[in-house]
Amino acid sequence: MEQKKAKKIDHEEYKEIYGAALRISSFKHLILSPESAMNLQASLQATIDIPRVPSLNGLIGRCSQPFEKQLTETDVNSKQCRLSINKVDVENAVMPLLKEEEDVEKGIRVKVYDANGKEYPMTFKLWAHKLHVLKEGWIEFCTDHALLAHQDFLKLWVFRNLHTKDLCFFITSRRLQEFQPIKKRRLNA
Repeated sequence: MEQKKAKKIDHEEYKEIYGAALRISSFKHLILSPESAMNLQASLQATIDIPRVPSLNGLIGRCSQPFEKQLTETDVNSKQCRLSINKVDVENAVMPLLKEEEDVEKGIRVKVYDANGKEYPMTFKLWAHKLHVLKEGWIEFCTDHALLAHQDFLKLWVFRNLHTKDLCFFITSRRLQEFQPIKKRRLNA
């Protein structure tokens, strides 16, 4: 008796999934009004962890899940002038959003936004063939936010601008009274 009930639930779930897929496939022929497009974008943003900044409304297209980084001494050193980004975070958040013609070794011009929506032009690149960094403009961001090594933790999103299709970053920070580096645990999968 319970097996029949389980099959019925699976069948109902299948019908729901099939119906949703059918509705979504019909969207390619649908022309939305600007108001409907904004409403659709807002409902999508409600289901995904997307930065909530009024000045960015309507600009955020495809967006990564956020990741965090504790700032290091070299990240805030004015002589280094770069924010290093962990390879795993780059693979999970940045690489899926890159266009085929974008070359991280040559560098990609990006716009970085802070929590107030202020724009900082920077370059995202692979530095010395081993380290992914945000350069040119990072020190201004760092200075504007009085960022400190080991105490400040950044939350970063990567997204495509809906209008320009450019690669963008959104960065917020929070300060803890931690003065030591926190080592990331590596998960053995």
